[in-house]
Amino acid sequence: MPTLIPPQLFATDPLVVAQDGVATVHQLMDLGCASSVTTVHCRPAGPWRRLLPRVIALRTTPPTPRQRLRGALLYAGPDALLTGPAALALYGVTSLPVTPKVDVLVTHRTAPRGHAYVRVHPTTRPARRVPVDGLACVPLPRAVMDTLPSLPTDDATTALLMEVTQRGLCHHDDLLAEAAQTQLPLLAGVMAEFRGAGEPWIP
Repeated sequence: MPTLIPPQLFATDPLVVAQDGVATVHQLMDLGCASSVTTVHCRPAGPWRRLLPRVIALRTTPPTPRQRLRGALLYAGPDALLTGPAALALYGVTSLPVTPKVDVLVTHRTAPRGHAYVRVHPTTRPARRVPVDGLACVPLPRAVMDTLPSLPTDDATTALLMEVTQRGLCHHDDLLAEAAQTQLPLLAGVMAEFRGAGEPWIP
């Protein structure tokens, strides 16, 4: 049986603290925690838990929303960026329903498959990394475009576009430019309907 190292020594490491109490197995190994020790700490008696494959939450209580986001990024790899509703929520968008799923955009060829609450979206069109509240996100227009295909109704689409433009979170032209890149021609018609509308967005 491996010698147990006091888990608090890892939980208080600056790297782990900076990552909201979440770390990969390889990161913990770099800090001196053997994978066998990690396995012991993740047993039902605690004090850690596996959040995702190869991703550890250094606590036994349910992960916080932020830890779930951090875990998704660590699981998907170093180039992963939050996108979709999860990214939009970080940007302050409120017109979307809350979803337990977290979408991440990746460009590397060895991207893992989606798992549990994480949906991994490989792409050949990289996005610029934007830190939002300390978490890596795609730019807001890209997050909007990545969200639109999953919205159930035209009203939901219009509500999202109205909010991000009327609240000044994003400019019409930036959305149109992103739509052209993502080949969503119907967006141009939707945008035209409210481009000149002066009504403020109402939550």
